[in-house]
Amino acid sequence: MTDDQKINERTATDLVRYALACHASGKPIKREGIRAQVLTGASSRGFKPLMDRANELLEQNFGLRMVALPSHEKTLVEIETATTATPTNTQQKANGPKAAVNKWVLQSVLPDEARQKLELAQTEEEQSILGFAAMVLSLIFVSNMSVNVDQLILYVRKLGPPACISAPADSRSAPAHASDAQMEQAAREAISYLVRQGYVDKVRLASAGRHTVGETQATQQADGGGGGGESDEGMVYTWGPQARVEFQPLDMARFIAAATGQECTSEFVKTIGRAYGSNIAEP
Repeated sequence: MTDDQKINERTATDLVRYALACHASGKPIKREGIRAQVLTGASSRGFKPLMDRANELLEQNFGLRMVALPSHEKTLVEIETATTATPTNTQQKANGPKAAVNKWVLQSVLPDEARQKLELAQTEEEQSILGFAAMVLSLIFVSNMSVNVDQLILYVRKLGPPACISAPADSRSAPAHASDAQMEQAAREAISYLVRQGYVDKVRLASAGRHTVGETQATQQADGGGGGGESDEGMVYTWGPQARVEFQPLDMARFIAAATGQECTSEFVKTIGRAYGSNIAEP
């Protein structure tokens, strides 16, 4: 192995360590982070070969792979295409310029059978957050992947968000009978948390206002992701980039079947597919 090959292998190993560290802390793998933490003093011209080699190492040793997080812009295009686009401009949007990938997350490449046998250690708090997120995503899923603000607040209030994400630490021992205003505030805080974690995405349809994607995104970042500083008119919630990576349509159909006590038959999957807005085919 030449000196250059040894350096490239070491850099790929460093990228694997950085990716695992990001995954452990629940943060996405960012391009700027790779440049700052991995490529210090090295050339970034071989970025794609570096990513490819790091993915090979991740798959061989951990059964994981870095996958790109969908962009906010792509989410907005998908929502508009599903609700307002004609076949002609749907094709135009699909063939439009592709945005550069700047964020990745780790995803398992193990087969379903192997993944189901794994018992991952999770705290009670982590389990409650994941279960709550999955329930919210399932309700959006069967609403043609789009719900308005009032609908989502109603869903979250009925589900009852975990106290760890809907209230500050010093007020989690709130009385059981909360007022209507407190329940609404808790629901909004929980939704803001899901937005920050990338599970849900709040977008304004271009047909509903003059705001562009960039303006919507900037506003979300300014108010912490919950949209408290802007009008909710014309806004809809859909799956965020983290949800699109973690939950596949067929997996969500199985989750809904289990949550409702039904058998996940092919007919059930077809019914869920109609509510989802697209056919859910077996892989």
